[in-house]
Amino acid sequence: MSEEADPREAEFARRARALLEDSAGSLSARTRSRLTQARYAALEQYTAASTASARAAWQRWLPAGAVSAAVLAALLMQGGPMSLPVQMQANVPAATSGDDLELLADRDALELAQDALAPDQSAPGASAGTGADVDYEFYAWAVGAAQDDADNGVGT
Repeated sequence: MSEEADPREAEFARRARALLEDSAGSLSARTRSRLTQARYAALEQYTAASTASARAAWQRWLPAGAVSAAVLAALLMQGGPMSLPVQMQANVPAATSGDDLELLADRDALELAQDALAPDQSAPGASAGTGADVDYEFYAWAVGAAQDDADNGVGT
């Protein structure tokens, strides 16, 4: 059906164009000049109206944008998982106060961490790289605590 409509529409457009050109050609120069002036006046009025409406829309939404930015900034500064719904609190890491960022920004933190792992400061009798300085009891406790939390529904 669209294939049949396209030739008919093309023929209609061709005939309409020919009729408009013939009728425009038969108009006097004064009438064509007045029509051209009216067309330009209408286009200018439309452009001015659309520019004014765009400016008015921008000015109308500016206070709402400022208020939403202020609310977002206040929420981000308040922080913490307490402002989140209970379902979302389980997915928030424990340290959200900026401590991690503070550690990353500290230049001496890397040196302190390297000094803490240096073999000369390890536990007496432990050799570096043998795994003797690994605290297996801590890992066993951490796994047990995580399993207890999972059994109690914490973190899900």
